[in-house]
Amino acid sequence: MTFDDMQGLEHTDLIKLKRTVSKQKVSPAAAAAMRNIKGEAFISRRSSGMSFDFSRRDERMYIAGTEDGHIYKCSTSYSEQYLETYSGHLGPVYRVQWSPFQSNLFISSSADWSVKLWTEGKETALLTFQSANDEVNDVQWCPTNSTVFGTATSGGKIEIWDLAASTLKPVAQHACDGRKFSCMLFSEESPVVVAGGSNGGVQVLRLLDVDLADDLEAVQTKRLDDAMRANIVKTGVVSVQ
Repeated sequence: MTFDDMQGLEHTDLIKLKRTVSKQKVSPAAAAAMRNIKGEAFISRRSSGMSFDFSRRDERMYIAGTEDGHIYKCSTSYSEQYLETYSGHLGPVYRVQWSPFQSNLFISSSADWSVKLWTEGKETALLTFQSANDEVNDVQWCPTNSTVFGTATSGGKIEIWDLAASTLKPVAQHACDGRKFSCMLFSEESPVVVAGGSNGGVQVLRLLDVDLADDLEAVQTKRLDDAMRANIVKTGVVSVQ
């Protein structure tokens, strides 16, 4: 996107997202919704994009999360086709983000109550995280700790997860009754999280025992690799490249 003094903002289309048929089993609620629209004509054969993130390894490469639940790996060099398709979510994918420490790993959050961890070259998720029956509106990697990420949910919770500690429950949680959290962000300069809510306000939360900014990048990468291998052995996934 560029800005011109005379014409204002200008943009270039990277790709037109096409709908694809899901191979996944759908939930009873989703199946009922499909039956309700059976027989109706498609309004559009395009898929609504919900989020995208460019690769830190290759500036031409990016991933896009869609309303259909699919995630696509795309390239600015190819505007007519996807490079890879990742399937697993049963609802809109609200956020996708590459790991800042492992260039082939990325994470996603969805309306299907889950967060999933993926790797390039594998169409199904490596790991799935879920702590409650709430839409996960946002997920963000921690920029100072390779195994930590955070989520913002429609149930009014900010959750901090650590792959090195547990994949079954978050290591820390902050809840607000009567409010939905729509987004969150880790500070790169201090152990702080900011979170945006449905009331139009922003909360600033301090983290304890999470910041490892002084560690070398090689140490951070090894910590993430070790945590991934340990959890993948538990879940039966063969390997992560």
